[in-house]
Amino acid sequence: MKLFRSLLVAVGLTALPIAALAQSTTVDQIPAPVPSSSNGNSNSEWLLQNYGISGGTIYQSFMRQPGSSGRLLPGGMLFVPSNQSGTFTHWLSLTDARFDSGITGAASGASGTGFNIARTAGTSYDLTGVATSSSAVTTKFLFETDVASTYVAGSAIPVVVNANYTGSGTITAASTTLTLNAYTEVGGVETAITGITAAQQFNSTPANYTFNIPSTAGLVPGQHIALELVMLVTTASGANTGQLNAIGHTD
Repeated sequence: MKLFRSLLVAVGLTALPIAALAQSTTVDQIPAPVPSSSNGNSNSEWLLQNYGISGGTIYQSFMRQPGSSGRLLPGGMLFVPSNQSGTFTHWLSLTDARFDSGITGAASGASGTGFNIARTAGTSYDLTGVATSSSAVTTKFLFETDVASTYVAGSAIPVVVNANYTGSGTITAASTTLTLNAYTEVGGVETAITGITAAQQFNSTPANYTFNIPSTAGLVPGQHIALELVMLVTTASGANTGQLNAIGHTD
């Protein structure tokens, strides 16, 4: 068991009272403190236990009075999440994706940087770009979302993208990439967020690719942002089609 000294000090530990008189500190006492056992000195003693559980750690404090009585006074409890940026990924609805022009996709007819919604009930569901033809095709997917209300300001926000390409063309791997752009939107003004993870190559096997919106972005809980995924598929010959299967953010 480990003690998060700096973190406990940072949050003030307001729920964990410490006596004003002189005291010694015992952390992670094993076994747990027992009532009516002497602490062996003339000072009060602050006892701190922590318990690791799914998603974080629970800290519990006790105050033991000085002298032979060793009377225990109840303290407080504090839960510290293991991931300050959140532990759950908010997956975005694929049908909410839009073209750069702001319109939504359809089942067919995409051109340029547009995409189609491809769904077979109970079998598959994804967004597909325009097929290459011994060429490069760029597809753009725009999503609007909000930073979680539980977001810890100053933390990075991982954005997870699941994607792949299909087809039998000859892929130019170095030019078959995913790029994530992110923007804040305030009062009709859109501002690019810099420092996001660079473009990543992707392949024919569906896989997750993580892009981090940096902690320096200055985002706050509940802030409205736009995420734009740029999918580039390049073939030296033949046809291939880029495919977006899922996108979400963990904050």
